[in-house]
Amino acid sequence: MRTGPIRPLHVVALALGLGLLVVLLSGTVLASKHARVAAAPLKPPKPYVVAIDPGHGGYDPGAISPYNGLKEKNVTLSVGLDLRKLLEAQGVKVVMSRTSDVFVSIPQAEAVAERNHADVFVSLWVNDWTTQSLEGVTVFTPHSWDSAFATAVDAAMGKTIASYGMGNRGVQPLPRLWVHATMPTLTIESGFMSNQKDSELLAQPAFREALAQGVANGILAYAPQIPKLRAQELAYQTARARALAASRARASQARLHGTVLGWALVVLLTAALLFLALYKDTLGRGLRFAFREFTARAPDAARAGFLAFQRSIAPRERGRRPHRSRPAASSRGTQARAPAARRGRQARAPRRDWRVDGPGTRPQRVSEMVHPDERHRMLRGHRSIYDDLSL
Repeated sequence: MRTGPIRPLHVVALALGLGLLVVLLSGTVLASKHARVAAAPLKPPKPYVVAIDPGHGGYDPGAISPYNGLKEKNVTLSVGLDLRKLLEAQGVKVVMSRTSDVFVSIPQAEAVAERNHADVFVSLWVNDWTTQSLEGVTVFTPHSWDSAFATAVDAAMGKTIASYGMGNRGVQPLPRLWVHATMPTLTIESGFMSNQKDSELLAQPAFREALAQGVANGILAYAPQIPKLRAQELAYQTARARALAASRARASQARLHGTVLGWALVVLLTAALLFLALYKDTLGRGLRFAFREFTARAPDAARAGFLAFQRSIAPRERGRRPHRSRPAASSRGTQARAPAARRGRQARAPRRDWRVDGPGTRPQRVSEMVHPDERHRMLRGHRSIYDDLSL
């Protein structure tokens, strides 16, 4: 067996392996201590919802101007799209009954507002009459409880269109339209197609934008919580962006840790193989020692287990030796050879172990025995008494 001293390269390999193991364990512990707890999922604030219905559309052109051929369906859609843009810039959620040249009925428009749980509902139209003298913007309400909403929109819209010279006819009731709407509702008649001045103004994109700006200002005046909801939405978006960035950072850190761990294990295994290669007899000695220990202890352990199993299934009385019957001799020659063979077995038989021979074989303890040889007693380290265990 090789028992020479360990070489310096062995020390380097062992130090490298142990150092990597310590680094891995400490890094894992520190990462687990400083790992951030996953934050609770953020909930966005409930936005303010405005439903917009541009009247007519598709096969229904609405009123047509006799002066420039302007169609009502195009004017209402243009104002509705401008109004949506202005409201969305303020953090308002806008739903529209139509965004293209298609026909949408009144029940369908109401269903869009109800399905999206709109807070307010605005329907855009252009008036028409048999005479050319009527002109100006009119706000109609289906119910009396919509007057506050209608008044705020009418006042703001009148300010934005005043510079263009269009008149304002104020708020008027119209109980036959939008009677089934459950949210504050109003209908805006943006001038008269039968009036030359109004139809020429409605043909101008700048005037339509000013009209939409007035409606948006009126909605903001009626719902002062819109700026607060916008601030909450911005805070939510900021927190969400930070949470996503932190999640990506944790994922990147986990990937980096996994990569480092994998390479560290490869290096650790390489160091172990290097150590075994440089000191190749170490593994062999360990295996041989383990095999010898196993072969030496296995029979005794198996016998002890078997006897314990026998005692558990068939217990005997403590202190009684089992009676062993001698086999009958078949011939005189066998009887003659029996004493010699028995003496040989007695000479070669190992001393029985009372712990595994079963009950009834426990040795007797002898106390208060004085050894006749004083020198032997002093060498044993006893003064006058010792215990002798024997079978």
